[in-house]
Amino acid sequence: MKKNTLEDYKEAIQAKYEEEKSGVYSSFLINPSRAKLRDLCIILFKEGRNSEDFTIFRNFFGFDFKEDNSKDLKKQTDKFRPLETFFKGETDLTDISGVDLAAVLVNFNPRPMHRFFKVTDSTTTNKEEKPPYPIVEEKAEFTFEEQKKELTAITEAITIQEHATKTTIVPKTTLAHIQHKTISVNQIFKTIILIVVVLLSAYGIKAFFFPNKECMQWQNDHYEVVDCTNEIQGIGAINEVKPIMEEELKLKKIEVTFQTPFFQKNKAVIWYCKNNGKLDYFNTAGFHPENGKPLKPISQYIIDKYIKK
Repeated sequence: MKKNTLEDYKEAIQAKYEEEKSGVYSSFLINPSRAKLRDLCIILFKEGRNSEDFTIFRNFFGFDFKEDNSKDLKKQTDKFRPLETFFKGETDLTDISGVDLAAVLVNFNPRPMHRFFKVTDSTTTNKEEKPPYPIVEEKAEFTFEEQKKELTAITEAITIQEHATKTTIVPKTTLAHIQHKTISVNQIFKTIILIVVVLLSAYGIKAFFFPNKECMQWQNDHYEVVDCTNEIQGIGAINEVKPIMEEELKLKKIEVTFQTPFFQKNKAVIWYCKNNGKLDYFNTAGFHPENGKPLKPISQYIIDKYIKK
């Protein structure tokens, strides 16, 4: 009857790791890093482990696991480096507490190591019944009964963010769904940001090359629609830029002769105002755009005195 050894224990954990790489935690194990192993450790202990697993945790980290000590674990990220290289097959693990924690991360049983040592090779006995745990034979290929059972739900899974101060608890959902959902939200967020940037850029270009013209300015004999932000422009540089008023926008200065129709149905259709010593004539009522004085309806007296003359 042969007893299992430390090397048997580590080989068994490595074999279980190869099996779990395609399991529910594949995103953490298929290419393990210190940060990924740390995050997986938090998830597993958040789910709840047995008392021996919590002892393994305390032996490895030097403090007890608590719901709110994620910050403390982030400071311990470098402690996962030996486990990372162990799973990758680059180095060997010599620290027993590290080997036991590796067993927790891949859910290898029996663990911890002292329980594994109690499992012995029963092939030399006459009993036909199988022992309760997998057997490791010297110089023989290590085999296991398939232990993977499909998890239908994980009570709690956490999304850990490097710069967050709190963990987010997502109840009753699979880890794969959470990861897919997180990726989708990130993609949507990035797409929204991109759309906003494009729209703002387009708006800026439009405002620069095609500004909104919501003001007007008197230009020689009529009002021109102009951009409110522009400086006073054109021939009428002495005239102010002011908000558009539809009635005033129709105002035009006109030239008249004695043949001009001044009245319709006995009402004046020509308006005038004195400006710089002479009369200016307009097509509608309002205010003189240059001096601001109100326009007066033309009369026969004005026609006889200033126009027919």
